[in-house]
Amino acid sequence: MRKYLTLILFTLCALSLSAQNSAEKLLQNTVSRLQKDGGIAMTMDAAIRNEGTTEHTDMVIRISGTSFYAQLDDCTLWFDGKTLWNGKDFGDGIEEIYITEPTPEEKSRYDIISLIEKHQGFSVSGNGTDTFILTASNPGRSVEGISKVNIKVDAGTYAIQNIQVEFDKELGGISASAKVTEYKTGQKFDKSVFTCPVKDFKDAEIIDLR
Repeated sequence: MRKYLTLILFTLCALSLSAQNSAEKLLQNTVSRLQKDGGIAMTMDAAIRNEGTTEHTDMVIRISGTSFYAQLDDCTLWFDGKTLWNGKDFGDGIEEIYITEPTPEEKSRYDIISLIEKHQGFSVSGNGTDTFILTASNPGRSVEGISKVNIKVDAGTYAIQNIQVEFDKELGGISASAKVTEYKTGQKFDKSVFTCPVKDFKDAEIIDLR
């Protein structure tokens, strides 16, 4: 279920109209902050809850434009804007590397700014101060079955502090949360950060699906 955590980079009761407008404004301010921050390096304390059990993992994330790098306990993702490398770690290091070229629709799953900014198929609510909530109109057909995304930001700077994601009940009532423990902006990354060094994994099976 770790794949669901990658959507957190990224990827997102009736309320009065004024409350909805406030939540929408908070959402857009958060998007503007992400855009202004440029290259971002962050770490997250993440947890997945599934069938009464909770699994914890640390996430290391690097984002620059549409490119990103994400490292979890059992997988590492590299995306340079065109090619996606998905390295699987079964306990002895990366043993399989899947190489794909995502379609525009698939790429949108990894574009956290576009997901939050456009939030197609999601309504927006929240307190308008430090929390906004995206609720899927049809969870069964939303991105990866997401039913709700709850995002808490710093009320003064709009930097994301915590993300909670709930998935469609047909997926087993899975939920995931991630607390930002480190957030650095204005980072200058070499392009190699977002490209998998395949030659370094000599014993890994390469599955090229392009």
